[in-house]
Amino acid sequence: MVSEEAKSKKRREEDCIINCLPSDLIERIFFRLPVRILLRCVEVCKQWYTFIRDPQFVTAHLKQAPRCALLFFPEESVLGKLFPSDAIIFDEAWSQSTLALPVIGPDDFLCGSCNGLLCLYTKTSTIKIANLVTGECLHLDKPVKSLKGDHFSFYCFGFHPVTKEYKVTHFLDEHQNYLSAPSMSFKFTHSVVKNGKM
Repeated sequence: MVSEEAKSKKRREEDCIINCLPSDLIERIFFRLPVRILLRCVEVCKQWYTFIRDPQFVTAHLKQAPRCALLFFPEESVLGKLFPSDAIIFDEAWSQSTLALPVIGPDDFLCGSCNGLLCLYTKTSTIKIANLVTGECLHLDKPVKSLKGDHFSFYCFGFHPVTKEYKVTHFLDEHQNYLSAPSMSFKFTHSVVKNGKM
């Protein structure tokens, strides 16, 4: 049986090896890895967690990442109705992905996507912004909680590159000859998005 002292010594040696690698070498290696592997790498050590979650690395990785993930909604679900929770994601290798789809509930309707984030509408009082890669989501209060005739097609989702903010715009029909469009602006914490990037 290995003593605690031997385990501690081995752990210090492993930490030392990781810390001795040049950061530019680690960066080049990480740039070549897909997001699903990077999510596992954040658990290796604190140094890798900090490096991978750094907003500058996230932005640079997103810019060079392949853009071929596909979100597919089957023609029929088990219940005979279409729900976003029945969605299937295909990754860059065109194989069915194991990304975290549980963030999409049976009452969610897709009303927009931007930079890999989905904007989901529910009939309840929230708009959900979901990151399918990490499985994380953010709930935003609707601007008007109980609006008669509210529908997911009245919402738009986008990113403003200058302010680095995501915006959800809600178009309201005010029974006149014009539409008003109040919007909600928000920035994510780094666990979902930082500086406008995943």
